Amino acid sequence: MKKKLNEAILLICSLIFLSFLLFHSRQCILYASQGLLIWYQNMIPSLFPFMVLSGFMIRSGISIRIGQLLQPILGLFFPLSSQMLYAIFMGFLCGFPMGAKIVTELLEKEEITLKEATYLLSFCNNIGPLYLLGYVMNLFPYNKLPFLGFMYLIPLLYGYITRIFMLPKTSKKNTTYKSSLKSTENLLLCFQNSLLSAIEQITMLGGCMIIFNCFQIIPNYLLQLFTSFYPHISSNLLHGLLCSLLEIGGGLKALSIPSISDAGSSNNMFLVLSLLSFGGISCLFQTCLVIKNTNLKISTYIKHKVIQSSIFIILFFINHAIHL
Repeated sequence: MKKKLNEAILLICSLIFLSFLLFHSRQCILYASQGLLIWYQNMIPSLFPFMVLSGFMIRSGISIRIGQLLQPILGLFFPLSSQMLYAIFMGFLCGFPMGAKIVTELLEKEEITLKEATYLLSFCNNIGPLYLLGYVMNLFPYNKLPFLGFMYLIPLLYGYITRIFMLPKTSKKNTTYKSSLKSTENLLLCFQNSLLSAIEQITMLGGCMIIFNCFQIIPNYLLQLFTSFYPHISSNLLHGLLCSLLEIGGGLKALSIPSISDAGSSNNMFLVLSLLSFGGISCLFQTCLVIKNTNLKISTYIKHKVIQSSIFIILFFINHAIHL
């Protein structure tokens, strides 16, 4: 019964989206082009080199050495293995979906356990600093230092606190894994495999951005109906929020338009941070595709994302109350 219900819901949703593609083709093309441009101009330059480099370092074993170099500083706050410290460092440096990709690769090479991978995925898969500085900061005139500070301090503190519950028996000692002892792949083959994997991942990311950016036509149409019944109510802010929940790149662009009152003010910084922390359905779907061949649960990942996003929402209301 449940299977038939899911199939019916999927069929109805597919038909609805197909009807929008057919009868609102001009708008769909516009949204698809917008998603393609964001992917081409922002995501590829900021993510693809890191995808290739990180994959190469993991396959060649350099990642373990980097983790060992991080032990004296990062290890003070996170008494974890070198492999896990490497995942934390690169996950925050490279940005989404590199965090999930690195964790998945380490898990597949048996350099971390499933419990350790679940813990890392809970806070290491975030929007990258290059994307924030190159794209988001051009949309909103925020002060860069507090914006970046809050964006990455919250998940770091979240990982620091949840380690007590998720990894209660973790020690500072590194574990010697079988995969770290193997050297069957030469450097050229490591680079080739890393390049092919990065091309697959970046293409998948671009496809998701285009499709979910097209989905913006649905809230756009629904809000048009809403304003026809309630013309005195502005729906621009609601439209931007709904689009951001679908696809973060196009959604933030819709949220930054001048007609939205105080959209770019510092009072709403935590609202934007909350949307970035959650990442949107597109980011969740991409993460699901990255971890699909592992035993990692997307439901657990979503739970942690909702919690971190809720922290920013609470800070938004606190900040709003202070400025009243």
